[in-house]
Order: sequence, then structure tokens, then C-alpha cells
Amino acid sequence: MSAVMSADIWAATRSPGPRRAARFAAALFTAICTAVCAACGVAPTGVMDAGPAPVARGASAVSRIYLVREGRLHLTTVPIGSQYVNDLITALFEARDMPAEGLTTELDGLELTQVQLVRDPSSRNDPGVSPSLLVRVFVSGGKIPTPAMAQITCTARLRSEVWGVEIAHGAPGSARSLQIHTCREYWDLAPRDGRLPP
Repeated sequence: MSAVMSADIWAATRSPGPRRAARFAAALFTAICTAVCAACGVAPTGVMDAGPAPVARGASAVSRIYLVREGRLHLTTVPIGSQYVNDLITALFEARDMPAEGLTTELDGLELTQVQLVRDPSSRNDPGVSPSLLVRVFVSGGKIPTPAMAQITCTARLRSEVWGVEIAHGAPGSARSLQIHTCREYWDLAPRDGRLPP
């Protein structure tokens, strides 16, 4: 504490009456503030950008997809990012990394290029009415075997809003004319104790 502040406090204690107490309090407050500011020794800095805030990412839902066991389609449950059809098809292609219960996939060697959703122009757009969607799936890689076509088509048809599926080998714009598939074409691949969607 400096000699000037000590003198101020001493002078405040020597003043008569209530003014003496007020001066003493003011001088003591000034001395404490000065001492605290001087004792810190750390200079303030400007605002520093530490990058974006952390965001927890991961599956927010679960859904059913078709994998293969002994040449037949079987339902299994997997985590997906959302209930959108795009995320459902993505989860189907990623399921090869998490086989379970003797299930495999015929999508090995194939990569999902893009998923397009086409709304049926004749469907109503009323609130609460599910849209009628055609799903276009673009795939790159080797030849698409029939069980792989069945996996894609029947998984998409699990959604009530999907009425048909088009599967193309190649990128959008370069693929040949697309044929519409429904799961009915693959009913011969149904599990022995179950059935497939229409």
C-alpha cells in the first residue's frame, strides 16, 4: 500500500463525527480496489475465437432394413441418423460394416452415389397426408445382383410413403433410363417364415 493511501486513511480516521466514518470507508474502499487491481498481474486480453462449439453426433433413431441370410431377405434393426428415406438407404449400404446374427449383404463392392426423392405430382399436398414418393437410388461399383436390388427395393418399400424404387448404375445424368421396381418382384426371396412388402 502506498504512502499516499496510508496518509489518506490516517487522515480519514482523524476527522471528527459521521464524516470521519464516511471518509474512512471511502478511503478504505479505494485502497482495497487499488491493491486488488495491482495484485492480479494479468493483463486483460481481447476476445479469442476457439472454433465452433462441440456438437454431439450419432444415430438419433432406429429403423428396419433387409439383409440376407441363406439367400433370403431378413429384417434387422439398425441405428440411423433420422427417419428420412435418404438416411434409411444410407444405413442399408453401411450395414455391411456391422453384420449380426449370421446376416450378410449383397451390397459389398457397391457404393451409394446418390438418393433422389421424386414426389408423385398427382398426390395431394394436404397437411397430415403422407407424400407419395418414388425413390431413385444411384449406385457405383460392380454389377448389381438381384438380391442387392431386392435389399434396396424392399427396404425402401417398408416406408408407407414410397410407392416405387428406381435403381441406376452410375451417376445422375449418365445413367440409362430407369425401370421402376416394387418389392413384389422379389417375393421369391422372402424368409421362409415371413413375407415381404408389396
